[in-house]
Amino acid sequence: DKDGKVDWLNEFNNSPDQEAMEDLQALMSSFDAILLGGATYDFVLDYGHWMSPATPTWVFTSRELKVIDPCIQLTQENPKSVCQELEKRNLKRIWLMGGGGQLAASFQTSGLINEIHLAIIPIFLGEGIPLIKQTVEETQLKLLESKSYKNGIVSVKYKVIKD
Repeated sequence: DKDGKVDWLNEFNNSPDQEAMEDLQALMSSFDAILLGGATYDFVLDYGHWMSPATPTWVFTSRELKVIDPCIQLTQENPKSVCQELEKRNLKRIWLMGGGGQLAASFQTSGLINEIHLAIIPIFLGEGIPLIKQTVEETQLKLLESKSYKNGIVSVKYKVIKD
């Protein structure tokens, strides 16, 4: 929402769609590494533990934050530098996680996003944090797949078309 809260997700967490949960678990376990911004990591800190302790994770932040799992590394590096490090480690499927928009915009501007997986939740918030903040140019997407669930959530996967 406009304050960065995700309380509105509780309705879907309290009565989860089994198929949606299984698909989400499969998606989450398919990544070699996770990247997220400091604001998204703040939610993790409130939660108390990291959901993917076996997955190398980088948190982009200039703040000193508590590291709650050994797999988490705080970084002030730019997206391109971190992606070069991931490549050196042979980490290929990377989840750019979170909803702040600024980090996603910096990855998009650098041409580092290949696919976009979205879960469309059936609720209008009125105001909120953008998926991707302003970038320098339009980006064409090609739909790769979509799936709807009984709880009204729709999952879509797009390929980013690069020139």
